Amino acid sequence: MEIKNANKCYLTDTQGNTYIDTTMGSGAQIIGHNNPLIREVAEQIKKGTIYTIPNHHTRKVNSYLKEYINPDFDEKYIFCNSGTEANMRAIRLARANTGRNLIGRFHGGWHGGLDGFIEEHPNNRGVPPETNNLFRILPYNDEQCFDMITADMAAVIIETAQGSNPRSDVKKFLEKLREHCTRTGVLLVFDEVMTGFRLSARGGAEIFDVRPDIVTYGKVLGGGFPIGAVGAKPEIIKTRGVFYGGTFSANPLSMYAASLILETIIDKKHIQYDKLTHAGETFRSELNKFFVEQDKKMTVIGCGPLSRIVFTDKFIRNRKDRDNFEPENAQEAFSIKLKKLGVFVNGNGLYHFSMSHTPEIVEELINIIKLGCDS
Repeated sequence: MEIKNANKCYLTDTQGNTYIDTTMGSGAQIIGHNNPLIREVAEQIKKGTIYTIPNHHTRKVNSYLKEYINPDFDEKYIFCNSGTEANMRAIRLARANTGRNLIGRFHGGWHGGLDGFIEEHPNNRGVPPETNNLFRILPYNDEQCFDMITADMAAVIIETAQGSNPRSDVKKFLEKLREHCTRTGVLLVFDEVMTGFRLSARGGAEIFDVRPDIVTYGKVLGGGFPIGAVGAKPEIIKTRGVFYGGTFSANPLSMYAASLILETIIDKKHIQYDKLTHAGETFRSELNKFFVEQDKKMTVIGCGPLSRIVFTDKFIRNRKDRDNFEPENAQEAFSIKLKKLGVFVNGNGLYHFSMSHTPEIVEELINIIKLGCDS
């Protein structure tokens, strides 16, 4: 499958087939493909695409983030080109600030393709054991993790809602994690690359009302262009002697796009989170009712506009439970069915709703999934 063009919530491939898009650039296109902001960014191309010196868009983005998103964080962010790079810089900052090397991360979490983050991935060759030894894998949504988070660790990194297991019932777990990290002197890093500016204007930190020491962003913040960002409390981000540079970091295209996205989040012109959340809740509610009535061994879980179909009717607490209860290749087989019915689901199985997914399109998607269950 090769995509020729995208518009609103539709993809068209080189064979002329059109699909309802449920991935939306892995969540990055929160307004929709080919939206007004994307077209506006094109004007920046005439003014140059890379300077390798600071541009005025970056100052504006820093200002918006400080005033409207994270008032308790430093006024300057570290900008780069992807969520992976942002997480790499975040753990480097944590190590430099604490003088410790060990990083805690949770089973089922995804923080990009950095060495040390992919030990559980099937394609993990080429990473030295010495690198993996610098990371400690923790059980997610499980209080046993607190015994493993110790004072010799620099930081713990966690998604506020895991892509492999998106759920809205982890507030107490995140609160206990925050308390434990504070008590042990371990920095808490929120990976909001996927959830930032998607679950809400202030991401999962706002939804669950838990504040990290360091945060990373990407995807939505770039408005369809490559971006990563790291923010932190002033006393942490001012740590000296840490390298963050990169040729394309904070390039004028990405930073102009970020300024436009933040403006529309602030003024609610193109993005209304209540509509996005309602779309996700409707999707989960209607399908879960159908699955129960039809005795399907399926469940939809999620948080806000982010959802995942799980191919079991058993309660799952974490990715380990999902792996144990789901039939092998169930996700892939169902995605193939949906593709034949005109719906594209990405390989990671996530459903990202955008402002272009109208109530009518969400209802159409629900009906197609019901049809896929019976085909």
